[in-house]
Amino acid sequence: MLSRAFLALALLAAPAAATAADWCRNGGLNPTEATICNDNILLDLDARLNAAFDAAAGRVSMADQNDWLRNERDVCGRDLFCIERAYRDRIAALANAPVRGPDPLMRPWCDASRLNATERAICSDETLADLDAALGAVYGAQKAARDDAEQNRWLRGDRDACGADRDCIAASYLRRIVDLGGRLRRAGG
Repeated sequence: MLSRAFLALALLAAPAAATAADWCRNGGLNPTEATICNDNILLDLDARLNAAFDAAAGRVSMADQNDWLRNERDVCGRDLFCIERAYRDRIAALANAPVRGPDPLMRPWCDASRLNATERAICSDETLADLDAALGAVYGAQKAARDDAEQNRWLRGDRDACGADRDCIAASYLRRIVDLGGRLRRAGG
């Protein structure tokens, strides 16, 4: 009777474990990852964690998740119980993660009440916020006036045409930074 129950549990866990095991074939695994790949219970927890992370989209950043991997899960090494506890704690934390809005600390203007789609994307993405800060530094170095028509055309035209498309926004920022940086360099700044 016990073997039938075990077989039923194993069959239920197999699809989740098979999906989670895809990354196990990448090679170069650290000791914790190798341990996870060799344990069906941990593979199941990994699949559950991925589902919990997907469900918490917008509430937990990839940087937070990478920090957890590095500083919580991977410090367990080959300790099965430590890894299991880390997974169960993280799954519970993801389930209770507070709803996050745009981080007002990303850029000083992110707490404005009327942000367009592009501005909301910038305020919720560290890379885009960093590009905005870099552009501000280059633009400020050009000592441009606040009512600079060219900058306003870029803001309302090239940048805002991207909507919430993060790749488009990043490319627009990089083009503008390169353009203004080139002017600064040619001017001897």
